[in-house]
Amino acid sequence: MDKDKNEMFNDENADVSEQTVNLFDAEDTSAAAEPEPSDGGNEKFEDAFKEISDDIDSINNNDKQKKGINISVGALVGVVVGCVAVATLAVFLIMNYIADQPKYGKAEGRTVATVDGYKITDADMGYYIYTEAYNQYYNIEGSNATGDLQGFDWEQDVDGRSLSDIIKENAYNNAIAETVTALKADEILTGEDAWTETNDAQIESTVDGYVTQFGEEGFNLRAKSMGISSANEYARMYTNVMKSQTVQMTVEEDLASYIPENVDLSQYTSDDRGSAKHVLITTYDANNLDPAETPEPGAVDEATGLATAQTVADQAKSGGDFDALMEQYNQDTGETTDGYTFRTGEMVQEFEDAAFALGIDEVSDPVKTSYGYHVIKRIAGFYELQNYWRSQADIKENRGNLDRISVKEIMDGVQEAGEQLQAEQEAASESSSSSSSSETDSSESAEESAATAAAE
Repeated sequence: MDKDKNEMFNDENADVSEQTVNLFDAEDTSAAAEPEPSDGGNEKFEDAFKEISDDIDSINNNDKQKKGINISVGALVGVVVGCVAVATLAVFLIMNYIADQPKYGKAEGRTVATVDGYKITDADMGYYIYTEAYNQYYNIEGSNATGDLQGFDWEQDVDGRSLSDIIKENAYNNAIAETVTALKADEILTGEDAWTETNDAQIESTVDGYVTQFGEEGFNLRAKSMGISSANEYARMYTNVMKSQTVQMTVEEDLASYIPENVDLSQYTSDDRGSAKHVLITTYDANNLDPAETPEPGAVDEATGLATAQTVADQAKSGGDFDALMEQYNQDTGETTDGYTFRTGEMVQEFEDAAFALGIDEVSDPVKTSYGYHVIKRIAGFYELQNYWRSQADIKENRGNLDRISVKEIMDGVQEAGEQLQAEQEAASESSSSSSSSETDSSESAEESAATAAAE
């Protein structure tokens, strides 16, 4: 769901920090431009780049948004996101590219897991921990969150577990899920949508352009602000996110055609991600309504809203067509009949708790949130199919290497890099302002001299 259309996405949860500095935010844009279609590129690939570019733009504008498709993981986001930090696409300079000897992509560091032979390393985990850590930070701090991680306790107890363990476990699951999806690219992206050497070359060229623009040290500093250790690691994340998002967009166009026969997706639900439709009856509290305010158009008082929502729930549970009920009653103008796909922390808490408590095709009783009353129907969606894919994959774990990862070390590095970048940008801004002021003073002085000479 797009939060611009409907605000049920949790405002207090961000895929990444407001401190995040766009890896490609600089005055010199010679090596990084707005996305342009590439010759021979596929349309979904370009759309996925646009999704990621939009995510990054929203983050840099301090806009805590979350896309239905995640680089939240969302996020090389980004991210969202979800979640969910990848960037505005460079002008594609497709250079000589040797398919069996790519410049980037080699696994770095200790292996945390393999998925059908593809290695996920502790270096890869840096980005996933970065995005998950910020999600948890905003969930815990809520309206008090500033984005400043200085002194934040990553080892605090949360329901009997350390926060760092929760972050690592969620980040690990996100990494596995995204990798499982990315590895489906060769199977699902066919014909004009196929992932080709051209796509790999585009990513390589893009990363090269940014390294040239910022210099290796400047690039690495920006990457570190997202938990990423190097240009190679950035390219690995970029590729995984692009493949995963393009596969997801393709599958969601016709989900049913990708579900194998005799596979019941209701057996593959999880309590941290899923899909749901709902009917929203917007309400206002007549007892606390400011006389100077007027209720939103269509909003009804609490009692009427509850009664209407109960009618919808009763009809839906009796076999009524939920899509027809949505068309008749729903006041969520941002929703389509496809519903919403979301992860933990992306929706308001009451909605999320009720949705994840349902089985596939089950309908809730009326659920009260600050927006009114909701009647929710959980549906099978992309995440259930993704869980099925995961159950079929050959996954080998090395939990010892996951345990060695320090969330605090990664996030201290993120904070340090972000502060350094902010200081550099402020210094550059002051230098630019000073230069402009000097030029203005010189111009005014020249004009005064000319005027004096003319008067004489």
